[in-house]
Amino acid sequence: MTTQTTKATTQNVRPFEMDFDIATIKHLGLQMYSTLPPVIGELVANAWDANATKVEITIPETPIDERSQIIIEDNGIGMSDSDLREKYLIVGRDRRESEKTERTLEPHKRLIMGRKGLGKFSAFGIAKEVEIESARNDKVSRFLMDYDKMHESAQQRRAEFPPLDPTGDVSQKGTMITLRRITKFRTRKISLAPLRRKLARRFSVIGEQQQFEVIINGKPISVEERDLKRLLAKDADGNPYLWEYDEENECDTGLTVTGWIGALERTKPDEDGVDRGISILARGKLVQEPFLFNAVVGQQYALSYLVGELHAEFVDEDEDTIGTSRNVLVWDTDENTKLMKWGQQQVKKIAREWAKKRQEDNVRKLEKNPTYLSFKERAKDVDNQRALPLADKLVRQAISNNPTADVDELEPIIQTSLDFLEFNAFWEITQDLANSGVQDVEKLLSLFKEWEIVEAKEMSRVTEGRIKAIEKLQNLIENNALEVPTLRNFLKEFPWVIDPRWNLVADEVYYSKLLKKKFPNSKLEESDRRIDFLCVREGDNLVVVEIKRPKKKASRNELEQIEDYVLFLRGLVEPTTDPEWGIKNVVGYLLCGGLVNNPTVREKQKMLENSQIYVRQYGDLLNMVTNLHQEFLDRYKQLKERVKE
Repeated sequence: MTTQTTKATTQNVRPFEMDFDIATIKHLGLQMYSTLPPVIGELVANAWDANATKVEITIPETPIDERSQIIIEDNGIGMSDSDLREKYLIVGRDRRESEKTERTLEPHKRLIMGRKGLGKFSAFGIAKEVEIESARNDKVSRFLMDYDKMHESAQQRRAEFPPLDPTGDVSQKGTMITLRRITKFRTRKISLAPLRRKLARRFSVIGEQQQFEVIINGKPISVEERDLKRLLAKDADGNPYLWEYDEENECDTGLTVTGWIGALERTKPDEDGVDRGISILARGKLVQEPFLFNAVVGQQYALSYLVGELHAEFVDEDEDTIGTSRNVLVWDTDENTKLMKWGQQQVKKIAREWAKKRQEDNVRKLEKNPTYLSFKERAKDVDNQRALPLADKLVRQAISNNPTADVDELEPIIQTSLDFLEFNAFWEITQDLANSGVQDVEKLLSLFKEWEIVEAKEMSRVTEGRIKAIEKLQNLIENNALEVPTLRNFLKEFPWVIDPRWNLVADEVYYSKLLKKKFPNSKLEESDRRIDFLCVREGDNLVVVEIKRPKKKASRNELEQIEDYVLFLRGLVEPTTDPEWGIKNVVGYLLCGGLVNNPTVREKQKMLENSQIYVRQYGDLLNMVTNLHQEFLDRYKQLKERVKE
């Protein structure tokens, strides 16, 4: 940022002071912020609240070492000596409440993004030193917050930061934050392209319209960089796969939600650099990282295409319903519960409409597809003309699902279909149905629209296995099964009962052994010390599951125990915690029969949920698994009844 010519002076020689709890700083900095985009995002939000029109971010373009530094400088109103002492260094100060205002000062009168006064600690998630230099009315204050020194003074619960001479880089007004002793990316370069994309998606106010410019290494983030609509897939008529919401009030929620949801062309983020999922923003800032409202849909594959941006101002109005990390919502409030339900309904509806629309578009493209035309030509020489419509349907479906595939790639599909015609495979299935006592074969074929009977037959086989697993889980719960080895072996075999996405996970025996070595003795009573771990890897997440017996009610001790395990593993994998490398996060589950009825236990549970540590009760687990598979169970029952007719 251009240095002003007016010479600045230091305002005060007294040390700056801050009362703090080191555990709070660990939780709000080191543990909650471990990647660059959310850290930079918090500092950019502070610049917005300071009425800045420009934020310049300087990122090293060489591998990070002990001399590297990251600088975030804005041209906002800056902070005076008294502002720093009486506002900035007050932990947890709510600016909106203390100043009785929702907006910044003239000339912009922006809606204030900050609320809890905790964003300053986010920088400790990636750096050990945070230097603040701020000028107002030509007077400069500058000091350094050193995490290690703060840790040393943790017993006194107060830190003193000696004033430093101005650098001359901030003169009349504005603030410069310098991060040093960077603990992430050591010996590696920071990838600027992903950082730009993620930062662009965190704010809807970047651009000329809002008079707010964010610049990274001299290059402004453009409106186009956050315009994901331009990347959406196009239908056969050239229109984007897009669902828009304008002052939306659906499902009798009475809540205003605006924005859009769309579908991309590809399923993998590494192909286009876009994280899948729907972001939620309020006051122009991201308040919920991209997700899909935990929706379970019949067209599950559709979810890997969906992106979007929704604006829900009510989540940050009268009541603050944003989690401490400021990038995830607290979902147990009345309004947010309605939002979650509404979002699930929208995702389910869009998944259905997307699947239908995509199928229709692909059929239109199919008629011109050279691979399909080749099949039609070669099928003329096949004698089995009564099976030809079924083979034709198979090829149409296969090619429709891969409309951009090369002809050579789809050659095996054509050959398989021709082989199918030669060997009468479909009519063999028809004969099996006749032998089983089904009288009205034509009626059954009509019901399942020819090929659905094949799907139903395979579905029944899969469903029978799931039914047996559900029945086994119910039996284990009723008999209060032992953690070791019964429950552990069951969960390793059927991980989807904990999380429906876990059809296959990697068992991380190495981390389980590390936990047992690190925590040889438990703080629990002797009768409860027989604990067991199940460490698994799901994608780039490491998940630690602590298993208790089905009738065991967990107390605060058990909650603190699973917290210790997760924090230990997070510290262990921290050197590789990065979106592009290694394990991205460590998540925890405590599996038990319930919680002790105690207010402090419930409060502890809520706090852990904000840190991605969850309690799963066996009873709820059984209900969840049964409900998720209810469609399978119902269709399976109907199929069995029809076979008996």
